Amino acid sequence: MSADPACRTPRWRRAHDRKGYWYIMPALLLFALMIVYPIARAFYLSFFDYTVLDPGSARFVGLDNYASLFTMASLRRPILNTLYFTLLFVPPYVFLALVIAVLLHQVKRGAVFLRTMIFIPIVVSLSVSAVMFSLFYNPTFGMGHKLLEAFVAMANYPALAGLYLAAGWALAAGLHRLVVRNRRHEGAIWRTLLGGAAAAVVGWLAAFLAGGPDLLKAPLAFLGNLPALTEPVLAGVAAPPQGMLGNADWAMIAVVILCLWNGIGFNVILFLVGLQRIPDVLNEAAAVDGAGPWQKFWKVTWPQLRPTTFLVLLLSMIGALKIFGQPFIMTAGQPEDSTLTYVMQLYNLAWNFGKFQLGYASAMAYALAAFTFALSLLVRKLDRPVE
Repeated sequence: MSADPACRTPRWRRAHDRKGYWYIMPALLLFALMIVYPIARAFYLSFFDYTVLDPGSARFVGLDNYASLFTMASLRRPILNTLYFTLLFVPPYVFLALVIAVLLHQVKRGAVFLRTMIFIPIVVSLSVSAVMFSLFYNPTFGMGHKLLEAFVAMANYPALAGLYLAAGWALAAGLHRLVVRNRRHEGAIWRTLLGGAAAAVVGWLAAFLAGGPDLLKAPLAFLGNLPALTEPVLAGVAAPPQGMLGNADWAMIAVVILCLWNGIGFNVILFLVGLQRIPDVLNEAAAVDGAGPWQKFWKVTWPQLRPTTFLVLLLSMIGALKIFGQPFIMTAGQPEDSTLTYVMQLYNLAWNFGKFQLGYASAMAYALAAFTFALSLLVRKLDRPVE
């Protein structure tokens, strides 16, 4: 049965559409050349024992490259390092971004400035950030190392930590009184922000003024009669003398701190978009029913933010699993292979150390892609619509 002539697309319209395809053909060809062909070529090579140094000796091995992923001992450490990085990185990457976004959403004065400051690290080049933090962690002159020494010393002396926290809170209260003394709605938000800034200032000064545990202990001289407070309780905790990047226990933590600083602004923006999409009428209705700030967050804000939260969680996990640039520039996988990640090992097998094992490296890449896809499906199943 022929279609209704009234529903048929006019001939001039079909000709116009075909002409449009010719206009986008250069972009499609470029996409196929730069994206589609390398992906298809890598999938093809993953079934071969192939090296760039001798392409003619390529040998079809079927699924052997994939099977060896489960038995190759040299992959065990990179996989564990990648999972360790994901465990350290993803929770604060999501949670801190949510907290910052909620605070910024309630700030009225200076909101644009604060959002700009939080977003600035994203536009900084990855290589520049890595070199900058490498200097920051330098054990001789790096501020990060000095701060670590101060914080570790304060952890070893609980009374000293309490003294600095009290000083930071007093400074925050003074700043709060000067800046927002008559702003009841924004008082809690600004108090939190100023409290964090004050604590950072106090820790900064402590790092500069202190030359080690003995000098850090000096403010507690008046507690000399209370040895339980002045003696170290965490004697095993100490800043590494070779610096964070030179110590196998601290190097991955140093990389995580850089990644948090460099990318958390992106998650903050996503959460802010989700918060702005929540209708004000929901919070107003909750306030009329007598709900407090915490009740409004758990009963209104959090359920409405679930889709955004799962998106942020998924993107964060994908980014963590394919981490490469930061540890490659800062440590090159050292010390003792403590920062050697899965993608870095893939790079080493494909292009570094004269190996050029493109077949095996391609199998590694597709195994990571399959694992990421399966993880995406799992996270997607957890994302249920708000009822």
